[in-house]
Amino acid sequence: MRVLEIGTATGDITLLLVRALPAGRQLLTMEASAPAAAAARQRFASADVGDRISVMVGEPTRFLHKVRGPFDVIVVNVPGIPRDRVERLLAPGGIVVANHATISVNDMTIAEWLALAKTDATTRRLPELLPMLDGLAQATERLRAADWNDDPSTRPSSASALADLAQNGPSADDDDR
Repeated sequence: MRVLEIGTATGDITLLLVRALPAGRQLLTMEASAPAAAAARQRFASADVGDRISVMVGEPTRFLHKVRGPFDVIVVNVPGIPRDRVERLLAPGGIVVANHATISVNDMTIAEWLALAKTDATTRRLPELLPMLDGLAQATERLRAADWNDDPSTRPSSASALADLAQNGPSADDDDR
């Protein structure tokens, strides 16, 4: 299974994703900000998963063409990534999860889509996807707890949640996972 994350930021979602992957599997994440990428790399090393995560530094819209697909799962954490460019990297039967309204999945919320994806993975007898989907569900819940949600009509600025996380760091329970 191959996973691509577009937009590393502090690495919260990255950590959830890599811990859900089967042993020995790698995750590729892209981050536009060199300082954010450096901080994320340190965080990954401290969490003993740095050897399983490759961090590519560069603006995703400019460097996405350099990434070799296909990927089974692509997580898009930044706005403005053209859907067609993401879909070109997707493996047949692969999934795209987006934390921004610029990419939607059949007009469903992320929680609705995750529930459907888990049912689909079970139906297709792909149990290896379930831990990763559970990790994405946990990440979504953590974002909601930080005043972010996936309902476009009520969505506050996710920038405030990210700023709070950047200023205060991860919560104390992050080390328990």
